[in-house]
Amino acid sequence: MRVQKSLSDTLPAAYAVCRLYVDEADFLLVASEVDGACFAYDLNRQLEKQVIWQDIGGTMSIVQVPGSMDFLATQKFYPGFDAKGCQIVYGSFNGKGWDIQKITDFPYLHRFDVIETPTGEQLFIGCTIANSKSFVEDWSDKGRVFVGRFNKDLLVLEDIQALPLRLLKNHGYCNVQNQNYSLITAVEGVVKLTYPYASDTGDWCLDILYGQETSDIVQLDINQDGEHENMIIQGFHGDRLRIFSHDFSRELYHYPDPTPFGHAIWSGSLSGVPCFIFGWRSEKAELRVFTYTDGDFQSHLVEAGVASSNCLAFDKDGKSYLFSANNGSNQVALYELSF
Repeated sequence: MRVQKSLSDTLPAAYAVCRLYVDEADFLLVASEVDGACFAYDLNRQLEKQVIWQDIGGTMSIVQVPGSMDFLATQKFYPGFDAKGCQIVYGSFNGKGWDIQKITDFPYLHRFDVIETPTGEQLFIGCTIANSKSFVEDWSDKGRVFVGRFNKDLLVLEDIQALPLRLLKNHGYCNVQNQNYSLITAVEGVVKLTYPYASDTGDWCLDILYGQETSDIVQLDINQDGEHENMIIQGFHGDRLRIFSHDFSRELYHYPDPTPFGHAIWSGSLSGVPCFIFGWRSEKAELRVFTYTDGDFQSHLVEAGVASSNCLAFDKDGKSYLFSANNGSNQVALYELSF
């Protein structure tokens, strides 16, 4: 695999990433986890840059509103995990940029999502890393999973309720919407959240799939055997990268070296090649792409010493790209990958 860096920009503590694209509009967004900026880069205008906000930050997640160029994002998730001042804002696309307005306060909201149902209703999922804190490392009041609806016309969350399962260090989230569920990760393990329109009961359904402490997860049929594989970061911000079979009964691969502060994780196909992507934020702080060839997992270095917090990848105009918030190097990066 060949790597060429197409963009290198400065953003202190770069953290959340998102791609917004509908019809002819196509932008990459990145925001800081401290009191810093949110930038947008226009993929159709040679990465022309604009500032969405300048100095609010504390952004853990940016989520596209289905069927639009609008987005929801968190702000003020700081200091550290003691984020009782966290809020959700709405970005309304005006044809050139975004007009920002606050929607609601949502303490400790670390990951969230908006899911469009087959009937066009928009469901809200919100995962809080804790429920309350007396100090940054106080984990005694476990996080929650909130569900409800997002009313795009009124720009409000409606019928929000907390599901009964409480999760310690409720950190990771993976949307598997084409299979009608999401995955949530915590000390308790990997939890499957089935959407109401696909569950047997017609309500939200929670099932624990894997019972060991997990920070993040993605799924992909990387070996093309007809069943997905699970790539996980073992332990909270852990140092073990593992790939399991679809039902977690077999470990298929583990990265041979420790990967301390594992964080960035993505799965999908690039130029027709199924890929896992993973980055860790301490020591070597590498960003790597994993493929499967001739019965073996292959690991490809993208860049070392960057400490990626989150990343995404995509194909455009016959080329493959990896967009990364290189948190530890205060850098926004776009890489062109050639397989």
